[in-house]
Amino acid sequence: MHIIPVIDIYQGQVVHAVRGEREHYQPVRSGLCEGSDPSAIVQALVKVYPFTTLYIADLDSIRGNAVNDRVVDQLQQQFPHLVFWLDAGKYKKEDFSDTHNASIIKVIGSETGVEPDFLLELKDISPEPVLSLDFKKAVFSGNTGLLQRPDVWPQNIIIMNLARVGSSEGPDIELLIKTNALSTGKNIYMAGGIRNITDLQILKHVGVAGALIATALHNGSLTQQEISRLK
Repeated sequence: MHIIPVIDIYQGQVVHAVRGEREHYQPVRSGLCEGSDPSAIVQALVKVYPFTTLYIADLDSIRGNAVNDRVVDQLQQQFPHLVFWLDAGKYKKEDFSDTHNASIIKVIGSETGVEPDFLLELKDISPEPVLSLDFKKAVFSGNTGLLQRPDVWPQNIIIMNLARVGSSEGPDIELLIKTNALSTGKNIYMAGGIRNITDLQILKHVGVAGALIATALHNGSLTQQEISRLK
């Protein structure tokens, strides 16, 4: 099972994402290190476990403000072994022209209103983007046509319940079943509310390929030994 740690960056600092209420996010208080500097946070995360992938949400860019390119570039240089899944909000087709940078994989969130035809145009892009199917509670955020067009989905799909992010309420298994995503033959990643190894074992049992996690790593609820046992 592929465990991907998450950092949400706002104005150059890592913040604690809670229930998708981005206007209220505060600098993260991690049990792994002092402060909220992105480099220090990532260094602390890779000490917990030799992760190969890191998810970055550029909240400034998502909200239509200045991007955090400098921070992302610095992380790429400091952690060359990592592949970064980067969610920076809306994308145009030309944003995918930089195909030589294999360490950055763009995440397209359904909340941006992306249409199925746009994803179809990206079918031959390498590296292939990741599609995040975003929900707030049980309500889909985006073009509902996406849910009926798994044929245009890329291989890696995130099922994101924003209402559970940072909540420690457990993964939304009911939502996972409702989307019928596991029957598509894609790699399905769950995000939002994952608390511990028990939650991850349940997800692995039902066929989920991986999970995006932040809180459980920062508060020590998920350890190196437990992650190793999921392989």
